[in-house]
Amino acid sequence: MNANYSRVLPALSAAERRGTARRSLVNYCKYLVDFIRFPRLSPQTLVTSVEGETRFEGLNRVLEGGKGAVIVCMHFGNWDLGAGAAAARGYPLTVVAETFPDPRLDAMVAGARTRLGMNIVKMEKAGPSLVRSLKKNGLLALLIDRPVPGDGVKVTFFGEEVEVPAGPARLALRTGAAVVPCAFARIDPRRSEVECLCDFDVAPVVTGDTEEDIRALTQAIMDSHERFIRRFPDQWYMFRPMWGREAAGTGR
Repeated sequence: MNANYSRVLPALSAAERRGTARRSLVNYCKYLVDFIRFPRLSPQTLVTSVEGETRFEGLNRVLEGGKGAVIVCMHFGNWDLGAGAAAARGYPLTVVAETFPDPRLDAMVAGARTRLGMNIVKMEKAGPSLVRSLKKNGLLALLIDRPVPGDGVKVTFFGEEVEVPAGPARLALRTGAAVVPCAFARIDPRRSEVECLCDFDVAPVVTGDTEEDIRALTQAIMDSHERFIRRFPDQWYMFRPMWGREAAGTGR
């Protein structure tokens, strides 16, 4: 964490960066407590727990295109609360999730998300079902802050090169879906409510050079999340190396 924050917050002292890292861990623990509570919340409570009515209105305008939207998130704030609120509002939502090594933990996490109204697709089984969800004008939620050295697309993030999944950009370019980087920032450290942050200005551009189009779109996505993290650095939960050789052993 400290190595990551040295890039995110280079102007701060080492002690200040350690303080931010500690607050990030505290916020993540709050997220875990909230996650346990989520399945017991009513749909109306989920909806009112996420501020940002104008963002959902913007999402409605995006979906008027009829080709769905790729919602690109990071391990930031309370992304599951945002997803639960979207499902409670009636949006058809598919979420791509990693499989935990412990089958009991995996079943618990997947079950909680399913009870919130999400359609869960495991990362290792993702494929045509993702395209189908977009063709039905649904939302497809993916996390992008998972370093994949040697198996992704290289972009610049906080001034340093990093290799992240190309899937969000590749799917959007293949299907014509909109791309919306989103984050859900905790408003009050004592409460679970979050503010919905969205960037509706990210637009896929098709030039005929597929790999460059993927890189450019992924760069735009990462630029949006860089701005979110600059606003709320202690709400980004990246507890493994994001940049450099250290990430090579942790990205998969």
